[in-house]
Amino acid sequence: MCRTTIIYRLYSPSLNKSYISYTTDMKRVVFNLKSYLKTGRGHRSKSRQIIAQGDYEITTLQKYEGVSQTHIMSEINRFKAEEDPDVLENKLVYGKTEEEKRSYCRELYHRTGAQLGYYYANREKINRGNVLKRMKKNGEMPKKETLQKYNITQEEIDECIPNKESVPVSTLP
Repeated sequence: MCRTTIIYRLYSPSLNKSYISYTTDMKRVVFNLKSYLKTGRGHRSKSRQIIAQGDYEITTLQKYEGVSQTHIMSEINRFKAEEDPDVLENKLVYGKTEEEKRSYCRELYHRTGAQLGYYYANREKINRGNVLKRMKKNGEMPKKETLQKYNITQEEIDECIPNKESVPVSTLP
């Protein structure tokens, strides 16, 4: 038995917002979204504003029989690309390559600067913790300058690098 997959568009003319997704049962789509709003779980869906407005229109964009998930996702991406980005609520594109994901995250990281700001405000504490972790993992002493720079005490060194017990000479062959 092949499963029917429906790609649909939910649109609110008064909000001028749309939402594109897929389902196997159109009746359940609106029922689930309305029940989310009634039970206070509307934050689970990006289409909550459209459903709450009440003047939504559901349009079936495409129906597929027995098609793979990757094909469905690529078709959703195609429909999202055709939609006006100012109107579309769920802009997430499925199936990005690793390089696309990396470049997007890198751009977001530099645009917001939140993580970078936290690092600059706390870099001494962060770097000191990293030195201690590395020392514990490798079991090796860092450079003398590094120990002085981060004020690492002898107790912390002993905790990270346990002393190797020497083998008594009488037990050696």
